[in-house]
Amino acid sequence: MRFAQPLSSSMKSYLSGWLITGVVLIVDMVWLGLTDYTLKPGSMTAASEGVLVLLSIAALLRGLGSIPRYKTITAKFRYVNVSDIAAWCAVLVCFVPAMCVLSYLCVTVDAPLIEKTLIRFDRAVGFDWISTYRWVHAHPHVQQFLALAYESGRWQLIALPLILGLSGRREALPDFFFLIALASVLLLVLSTPFPASSAFVYFNVNDPNTAATVSDFAALREGTLRVIDLANPQGLISMPSFHTALAVLFTYSLRHVRGLFGVAVALNAAMIVSTPTQGGHYLADVVGGVVLAAVTIQISKARFYRRRTDNVPGIPTIGRGVL
Repeated sequence: MRFAQPLSSSMKSYLSGWLITGVVLIVDMVWLGLTDYTLKPGSMTAASEGVLVLLSIAALLRGLGSIPRYKTITAKFRYVNVSDIAAWCAVLVCFVPAMCVLSYLCVTVDAPLIEKTLIRFDRAVGFDWISTYRWVHAHPHVQQFLALAYESGRWQLIALPLILGLSGRREALPDFFFLIALASVLLLVLSTPFPASSAFVYFNVNDPNTAATVSDFAALREGTLRVIDLANPQGLISMPSFHTALAVLFTYSLRHVRGLFGVAVALNAAMIVSTPTQGGHYLADVVGGVVLAAVTIQISKARFYRRRTDNVPGIPTIGRGVL
């Protein structure tokens, strides 16, 4: 009697990605159901439609790639790689808004604020946030450069799956997703019991794209915001800085891509430098973001080591074999 063929490692990874996303969605739904917080109608429409489109593209390209008569052309245009990209982007498109909702709900826990501790750390190492902010905005070219560097985070999140998927390494896409997912979970584990208001708010900075971009934080803690609008989400977590963590993770993810690693180092170094003045983060937040990324990478390496060991010939794996 022959057992059913075990799932490939790539399919196991993909299902694990959807499992993680599903768990986050369930937590969101249960939390929303037990409270009077709601999502603005239509908030998830764009994400849902995006997931369906991406999955359809993935299935279509995978199907065409399996037809012998199209083998040459599908190999030339890397249909299988593009199919993988679309499939993993579908997971990301679902995961990101689900985590965004959860981050909003975590703010409602209303734990004691710790920004005074963060400011004491900054001062202890000689960093004056308000003086740095004023200096940057007194130099328009510096401010514009840092603004572009800071905004590059969202574009890198879109571009990296494309780059990694076409790099020829099948494990690159799942590794990237698990880095982002793990960092996101650790971020909420750390920030929920230790929240901090933005430096924009603490130092009463009301320039364009400053305090107004984090206004939901106080409203959630006060209980005056009950409807979460995913069409206009705000980054509400100060410590650790997720922008900083992403900068490190983006660079780490491109370490094997020739010609782009150096660009990633320069771009993401600039993004980290931009984080205090463009994102309203304390220097302590930036340090925390680097630590968050380092912990995430170390856990990811342990996962990779286990996966590599599981694939070593001669080591028994449950579910394989013939009776």
